Amino acid sequence: MRQAKRIPLMASRRDEDRRRLTALVENLKLGTCTPFLGAGASAPFIPTASALAEEWAKKYGYPFPDTSNLARVMQYVATTTCSGDVPLLKQRLINERIKHAPTPDFGGQYQVHKVLASCDLPLYVTTNYDDFMFHALEKAPGRMPRRDISPWYVDVPADRLPSPLADRRYRPSAQEPLVFHLHGHHSVPRSLVLTEDDNIEYLIREAGDARRRDLHVLPDYVRGRLRDTSLLFLGYSLQDWTFHVLFRRLLSGSPQKRNHISVQLNPGNSVPASACRFLEQYLSSQQIWIFWGTTEEFMRRLVRGLSKATRP
Repeated sequence: MRQAKRIPLMASRRDEDRRRLTALVENLKLGTCTPFLGAGASAPFIPTASALAEEWAKKYGYPFPDTSNLARVMQYVATTTCSGDVPLLKQRLINERIKHAPTPDFGGQYQVHKVLASCDLPLYVTTNYDDFMFHALEKAPGRMPRRDISPWYVDVPADRLPSPLADRRYRPSAQEPLVFHLHGHHSVPRSLVLTEDDNIEYLIREAGDARRRDLHVLPDYVRGRLRDTSLLFLGYSLQDWTFHVLFRRLLSGSPQKRNHISVQLNPGNSVPASACRFLEQYLSSQQIWIFWGTTEEFMRRLVRGLSKATRP
């Protein structure tokens, strides 16, 4: 009897997955989807946040149990080994883990950055510090990407790097897409949102955007696209605090309901099934549908869907 009850539920889930994937493919074709890339999208070339936290917690003797919390581990390392010199810590991280990281094979059929670069989208948003999305777009025929970094780390407009959005002649498009680094880029060490203090300061400044006219953590164009398009979250984990904060802040006050997808690595037996059901129910209330599986598995299905959509 129990097995008979599960079959319709599984079939219903598969049907819903197909409907969601079909809608995502249509949004990608229309240019009304915005990819949101997290640390998992750059793994294994650059460690995920939890893997990096575990590595540095062990290396520097982090004494607390939450060894997978990158912000807290890095706050500890900055305080105990860098005398509070956070810029020094960020440069150390860049030198050890980012600057010389191997580059993905963008020729791979299901490589995540390559697949996304093949879609004619005007905006790509990432919380990663690397250049993988930018380089994949450079290799895509007819694409001339530009890069922008959130200025959360500066106090006055004169201290920020020039933004391509400041050029009134530039409007992100399929031909000249914008890669926006929400949490910093390795070329500007102080732009990295890394420690617990960084995360708090970032949220405070982002919350104050509405009161500022000259220096927004999220430019009006980026905020508008995030609120008006379907979002595809890639590379965020079940326990990723950054993911939960991001979608709550970005989707709050959205004038219209859009369907969003988050690709979550199936935790298997490491996380109780009740926790997975909770996350599904919680995110579904925000119009976010979870695809359980690896990024590569999802890319395989997405490529098939895009291929079918282009057939005459």
